[in-house]
Amino acid sequence: MSGLSEILRPESFENFVGQEHLFGAGALLRLAIEQDNLFSAILYGPPGCGKSSVARIIKKYTSYEVVHLNGAFLKVEEVKKWEEYAYSFRGIKKILLFVDEIHRLNKKQQDVFLPGIETGTYVLIGTTTESPQHTINPALLSRCRVLRFKKLSNEELRAVISRAVGYLNVEIDENVLKYILENANGDARFALSTYELLANIAKVKGKQVIDVEILQLYAGEEYFKYADSEHYNLASAFIKSVRGSDPDAALYYMARMLNGGEDPRFIARRLVILASEDIGLADPFALVLAVATMQAVEMVGMPECILNLAECVIYLSLAPKSNSSYLAINRAKDIARKTMTLPVPKYLRNVEDSTYKYPHDYGGFVNQDYLPEELRTQRFYLPKEISKERKIAEIYKKIWPDRVEG
Repeated sequence: MSGLSEILRPESFENFVGQEHLFGAGALLRLAIEQDNLFSAILYGPPGCGKSSVARIIKKYTSYEVVHLNGAFLKVEEVKKWEEYAYSFRGIKKILLFVDEIHRLNKKQQDVFLPGIETGTYVLIGTTTESPQHTINPALLSRCRVLRFKKLSNEELRAVISRAVGYLNVEIDENVLKYILENANGDARFALSTYELLANIAKVKGKQVIDVEILQLYAGEEYFKYADSEHYNLASAFIKSVRGSDPDAALYYMARMLNGGEDPRFIARRLVILASEDIGLADPFALVLAVATMQAVEMVGMPECILNLAECVIYLSLAPKSNSSYLAINRAKDIARKTMTLPVPKYLRNVEDSTYKYPHDYGGFVNQDYLPEELRTQRFYLPKEISKERKIAEIYKKIWPDRVEG
């Protein structure tokens, strides 16, 4: 029996949640589908954001015969057979090869698609969660348009779960819903599978509402009645303890969250953010460790990943703190928002005879202005004399001694 994520796949533009930049009225992909004139493309984005569902939309709205394949199991010989099939119907019907997880094929294997695309024998659409620049053959990439899918927002996930509630007729408590949204991290498939599991537990218990008692059974016996305020209070105390350089308090609040059933991936994500926001250039290794910890949490899982989290929390707590990067990008965003129409200086544009000075021709650095003339007195990055950032500040001041604060 198919799970909810398969049963509730959208079959129309109206019930496709998210990706307005691709499926909204007048958007590129929607126009191609509505005009029955597809182009080869790579759909790139995080898990559970709707990439694979595009195949079902295409089946409904176009005359294309959709051949749905999966790169994890696909062999080159199978692609060649489909190419022969498509060629035999050339001019009679249109064929689409829709390949999920196309990055599972190595770059040499991906060459098999080139003749079919080049001759117009078929259209290829591949989906991937990995960066196309790193996983897709350059020759194939040059023949496909890359369409970026975005992580779903919590409001969009609410709409997805609302459909699921209508299908299973099992209501959901607001605190439980917020728990799912927080842990789904924009993944509709994860949100639906979690809701489905909790709904099944509720039915076994004879309930028509998934309440915190059902969530407690799912999350563990030590679950602390996942109230909205309690979740955010603990998360806030945890982050502020790390920022405040108190590893003991940080470990305590983390232990309370984990004992209560908190997803360790949520904690890992918060540490990655903190590593740049609060430590930043004072200790650039903090971000490296935080990202490695997040990967370790994914690979190891509970309960062993607690060790990875504890190591990271202690290190980040005792690392020197600087928020200069955080402040710098906020200043830049504010000015950029007010000056969106300023032209890029001609010598920085990708044009002939631009008079751009290539730094490597001058030993690695040449003094030339990069900001538009109107902004040349602005400073966004204000270095702090803290730990490793002190050295960065010295280099910055040596290279740009005449800059003044904007």
